[in-house]
Amino acid sequence: MKDNINGINTLEEQMANNEDICCSCGNITSFPEAFFQSFHVADVGIIVCTSGRFSFCCEDVEYEVRKGETAFLSRDAYFSVRSHSDDCAVVIILYRVDSIRDILGSTVVGMKFVELLNPCACRVMHTGHEDELTKYSELLAVGNSDANVFAANERRLLLLSLTYRLCSIFHELSKHDDNAPTRKLETYMQFMQLVDRYYDRERGVRFYADRLCLSPKYLTTLVKSVSGSTVQQLVFKAITKRAISLVSTTDKSIKEIADILHFPNASAFGTFFKKQVGVSPVAYRHGL
Repeated sequence: MKDNINGINTLEEQMANNEDICCSCGNITSFPEAFFQSFHVADVGIIVCTSGRFSFCCEDVEYEVRKGETAFLSRDAYFSVRSHSDDCAVVIILYRVDSIRDILGSTVVGMKFVELLNPCACRVMHTGHEDELTKYSELLAVGNSDANVFAANERRLLLLSLTYRLCSIFHELSKHDDNAPTRKLETYMQFMQLVDRYYDRERGVRFYADRLCLSPKYLTTLVKSVSGSTVQQLVFKAITKRAISLVSTTDKSIKEIADILHFPNASAFGTFFKKQVGVSPVAYRHGL
């Protein structure tokens, strides 16, 4: 019982402080008081039922979650717990994707990924990953201290891993849904995989469109509607992320980096880098 009390107290304290990551530190046998009112999900809400059952209302729809099922709550959803069995135990994770925005890269939809992969406000299902989600809750609770920069960075990497896991879960579910939004998102995910593979060599829309057997115009429209960015912006973002890494973490010359990223010369790379980052590669490397 001590672990349960610590878990619920920690969760409620995190929620009261409006922290980016709020988790129950494993199983708890009660819900935060705020959940019995109209609770607003800022970004991502995950409630795994590990024992018993509970019911809640989300956007005027009633749901029941039983042992072995998970409730996924999308951004800006409002929900309230209505009842729960005496033997109910849950794992709760709430977090904001913005807390890992700078390390998300270009391989997931980002801020809107849950809404796009799971377009409804709430979905209850058995994912087969309930034990794994429980483990994430326990790991995210370890070393939760602003004074420990290493532990804080580890938590951010764990959160990144959790985000990818959620994308993987919904990606698998999308294979069983035959609808236009799902097909569009599937195409977008395939496009991002191609960007990850070819960004340093191929920067034109036609290359990616041809690989996906689409017209450049259709791919441009699809990517813009899903991500809010153009094809070129996403490719440039991937190039910039790698360029920053090479400039800041290696001793390679600017010319060598330009060659790695397939720029015609160091000058062209420098112009691109300054336009994307705001300073030259040399200035960035020296913190100017």
